[in-house]
Formats: sequence, C-alpha cells, structure tokens
Amino acid sequence: MWGRRQGSARLRKLQGYLGAVSQVDHAVGQMVDFLDANGLAENTIVIYVSDHGDYACEHDIMEKAPGICSDAITRVPFIWRWPGQFAAGHTAAEIVESVDLSHTLCRLAQVPVMETSDGQDISHLLHGETGEVHKVGVTEFAFSKSVRKGKWRYVHYPPDMFPEEHPQGFGELYDLEADPWEMSNLYGKKEHADTVHELQLELVNWLITTTRPRTTHGADATAADNAETHSQRRWRNHSIINADNKIHPDLIRGVTWKNYI
Repeated sequence: MWGRRQGSARLRKLQGYLGAVSQVDHAVGQMVDFLDANGLAENTIVIYVSDHGDYACEHDIMEKAPGICSDAITRVPFIWRWPGQFAAGHTAAEIVESVDLSHTLCRLAQVPVMETSDGQDISHLLHGETGEVHKVGVTEFAFSKSVRKGKWRYVHYPPDMFPEEHPQGFGELYDLEADPWEMSNLYGKKEHADTVHELQLELVNWLITTTRPRTTHGADATAADNAETHSQRRWRNHSIINADNKIHPDLIRGVTWKNYI
C-alpha cells in the first residue's frame, strides 16, 4: 500500500510538472509569434534560460533538493533566437554558463561590458562557430561544488559534510557518456583516482582565478585610477568601486590594501 501511494503521489507531481512545462512553452510561443507578426523579431534577441534544473523523479527525488548532486540540476536550457543573426538550429557542445549571458548581450548590443562580470562572450557559438569558452563548468552550493569537464562531472564535499559516514571524505564522479543518468558513482574506484585528482586541481584553479573580493572597500586612488575616466566606476568612501559595488580586478593586482591584509 505504501508503494502504491508513493507512486500515485509521484504521478500527480509529474502531471503538475509537465503541465507547467506545457504552459511555459505555450506562453513563449505566443510571445515569439507576436514578435514575428509585428515585424519585431529581427530587432529582438530572445533567450530561453532557467536558473537551475529540476528533479522529476530522477533518483526518486522531486523538485531541486538536495543541492547540486545531479546533472538534472546543473544543466539548464540556454536557447537563443535572433533571426538573420544567429545560426538557426545550431547546437553548441562547448561548456557555457549562465554568467555568460550578460557579457554576451553587451557584446551583441555593442555596449561596454560590465567590468566585474565573470562571464565570457559566447557570440561565436551563436553564429554557428566553435571554440572553447570555459575549460570547466562549475556549480556552487553551500557545502559542495560541482565541476563539469568533457564527459566527466565531479562533486566535491568538505570532510565535515559526512563526518560519521565518510570520515576520510566523500565525493562523486560520473562518466556522463557511459552513465548519463548518473547511477554509478566512480569516486572510490582506484582506476579513476587520477581523474578525481585532475578535477580537484581544476576546481582549485577555478577558485583561485575567478574569486575576487566582493566588497565596497576599494584601493587607494592614484592619478591613473581616476574614476572620472571610467563610466562604470564610482567614488565611495574615498575608494573607487563599480556601480554594482564590486571592485574591478585591475584595482586589486599589484596594489597593497591596508584594509585587505
């Protein structure tokens, strides 16, 4: 009886999930039809994207919890439409990230990119070309981080995450070509130890090269750092910052901060 009730509940949730998908598809179709009918399509960039994926009974889980432990959560739609500009029907195999959206839009609109954006320009992919954008794709969660590189996806957990069950540490490693549903965790297999080590190093390098102090405390201004010459920079509390309260990395490199050390 318990199993039947559980299965029935899942079916009801899936009905709601699939119904929501159909509703969104219909609404997007109405918007695109409106743009086409009113001669606006060639001057409008349409982007279909999501903030995260969703479990739909994969691994017997619904919604998006727990965390980022599946490709069902880390992989999201990223569909771009601009008639006459983008390569229709082209599918890019390169790794891209949601953070690339703002950087790319600025390039396409021919306006200055945001100085503190960590994104990359993917417009070459939209035009049907190829070329690496990110060496790895990283998804962050409070107590884990996921790295995608080629066919591999690695999930790193700090030792304190599972201290009793896994005192020596725990992680996940999946070959998404051979195991797209992520049913076989290869993390503890000796023959995959080198792959785990490689992806751990990729994560460390990513953390070092992409993380910047996100603070309103800036560097001491010099004549070369005149905020008036940079439209995106502002003076605040005797320091130069960007309008989004981040500091451009050029103001960090080679500068000793009395409020940073």
